[in-house]
Amino acid sequence: MINYQADKNIGYCPHLAIDLGYSHDAASCGIMHAGIKEPATLQFGATIKEVARLVEQIGTCVLILEAVLSTYHDEHGNPDIRGAFEKGRGWYYGPGVATYAAASRFLRILRQKCSSNAIIYLAEAFLSFKKNHSPHSDDAMIIFDSFWDTQPESLKDGTEPILDIIEGIPSVRVFKLKESSNLSVQRTRNARR
Repeated sequence: MINYQADKNIGYCPHLAIDLGYSHDAASCGIMHAGIKEPATLQFGATIKEVARLVEQIGTCVLILEAVLSTYHDEHGNPDIRGAFEKGRGWYYGPGVATYAAASRFLRILRQKCSSNAIIYLAEAFLSFKKNHSPHSDDAMIIFDSFWDTQPESLKDGTEPILDIIEGIPSVRVFKLKESSNLSVQRTRNARR
């Protein structure tokens, strides 16, 4: 059975980036990993199957989800932002709530479907405050390409993982898009060929 751990103090290992969506019938998840030249866009259930297949193939890896992987509640028990990076876009309202639900389901079902005993190091991608909508596949590629060069954010003491099956608190890394992000994504794609 998969063992989920926070991505603290790990060296380089294979990584998968998922822009996690949660839709009944739309292909709302972008996925990028080293085994493909172009990022793909899949439905939620198909993304779980693909990640299970990849983990069984490659073993221990870093799984980066653009979805809420931790929470914070203040001294009164009320939800609050986990750090300054979340001001104006907290995990507990708007799109954050949907990604929280999606991540909880994704991780539980992935653990059931994957026969590997691999360690999966979890990291949260925070790709927000975009001026324009971008394709899920492009977001996954940006996260994949920038992950090792992006430093984790500081989280408030008392931050907790979303599920008890996660050991430790996954890091949160903020990925900022430049206005010419589609151009840079295209350049990155061309460089891969």
